[in-house]
Amino acid sequence: MTSPFTDPVPPFPGWTRRMYRLSRPVTDEDIEAFLQDQELYIRETPSGTRAIIHKFGLVEINLIVGEREAEVWFAPEQGAYPSEYVDALFGTRF
Repeated sequence: MTSPFTDPVPPFPGWTRRMYRLSRPVTDEDIEAFLQDQELYIRETPSGTRAIIHKFGLVEINLIVGEREAEVWFAPEQGAYPSEYVDALFGTRF
C-alpha cells in the first residue's frame, strides 16, 4: 500500500516529518475536532483533498478524509514536546 502523502515538502526549512498509522479512517469530524481555533488550509492533490492544520507553530498536521494515515511535520528545535502533543491529540480520537 502506498502512502497518499507523496512528494513531502516541509512547511518550514529543517522541519521533521513523521507518518502516523491510524486505527480507523480520518473523518470530517476528526478534522473539526483537531482544528479548534487553529488555521486550516485545503489543498487538492492527486490522492484527494488534503486538510492542513497548523497547531501553534509547533506542528503541521496533514489529513485526508478516508485515509488511515496522517502526515505530521514538527519544529525540531522544540524538543520532544511537539511529538508528545501530537501523540496525545491523536490518542483522543483514534
